[in-house]
Amino acid sequence: MSNPAPSPLPFAEVTAETYAEAFSATCEPTETRRGVLLTGTCPRCGDRMDYLVPTGVFLGASGTSARVRPTPVMCTCNGSHEGRPDADEGCGAYWTVELTAVAS
Repeated sequence: MSNPAPSPLPFAEVTAETYAEAFSATCEPTETRRGVLLTGTCPRCGDRMDYLVPTGVFLGASGTSARVRPTPVMCTCNGSHEGRPDADEGCGAYWTVELTAVAS
């Protein structure tokens, strides 16, 4: 007898201490004209996702680039998550990662 496929997780705005580390393990950052594109796997639902961090996030009050910056991230997957508001995307998971500027 085969096991039925697991049901997708319902939408829920939640976080956990393990989300940042789990996302960072799968994350591939790519610099773009508009910022840094983070591509990885959502630690809650397991779907692939992209998250754009605008370049302006790295600018300090003086206009100089910060070396390390806490950055909020949220799931932006295209998976089906019951209960997700029509205007939203993702499964509702969110976490914070630290982006480090790399000297050119």
